[in-house]
Amino acid sequence: MHSSLSNKIEKVRSSIIAIGFSPTPNQMTITGSGFCVSGDGKILTVAHVYNQTPPQFQSKLMGMVMVKQEPNGLEHYTWLPLSFIKKEDKNDVSLFQIEGSDKTLLKPLELGNSDEIEIGQDTYFLGFPYAAQLMNEGFGITLVVNRAIISNIKQDGIDLIHPRNWFVIDAISNPGNSGCPLIDVETNKVIGVMSIAFRTKSQVAKYSDLDIREPMHIAGAKPINLAKNIL
Repeated sequence: MHSSLSNKIEKVRSSIIAIGFSPTPNQMTITGSGFCVSGDGKILTVAHVYNQTPPQFQSKLMGMVMVKQEPNGLEHYTWLPLSFIKKEDKNDVSLFQIEGSDKTLLKPLELGNSDEIEIGQDTYFLGFPYAAQLMNEGFGITLVVNRAIISNIKQDGIDLIHPRNWFVIDAISNPGNSGCPLIDVETNKVIGVMSIAFRTKSQVAKYSDLDIREPMHIAGAKPINLAKNIL
């Protein structure tokens, strides 16, 4: 099992990017993750990665993309400009175009059918949580993989056709994971886009003015079928 999962992760990892902007010439702020959905370098992520970027930097977003993998496992990344195509706030998805994708290792991930997913299915997601902080701490660029199962499937009670509008999963998702793909272990296809992490106010916050939040081991992903309209 472990070796086959390793192989599956290996197949998709070069398709994941970090998304950020440069507030000053020597600083990079990483706001989320995204993944390749077309041969010409279109990137799917969540709309709130774009919406929460300060307006003056929305046209200057960049993607950190893998350009080389060495036999010893060392990976090389570069920053490339991202141009905004469109977004759908209702489903929290957005689409970008990355410049110069042909000079990278980006390849499109296969999209699954999120209407066929059942509670209890094994999944994993991989993105760039706390990417800038890890770089500052000397860890370099760190693509992080998390395993999870589908804990619950929420349906939109307002829409008459009741589409599935959330997958709840039993994992801690950290800042920077927003927009990364949720992948079905069995098929290795994308079944969702990581969108929300649930956090509760920390006990530490009682003694501090800081709004410190503790992760709740619950996260939410938008089912991939909701993103297919935008594609």
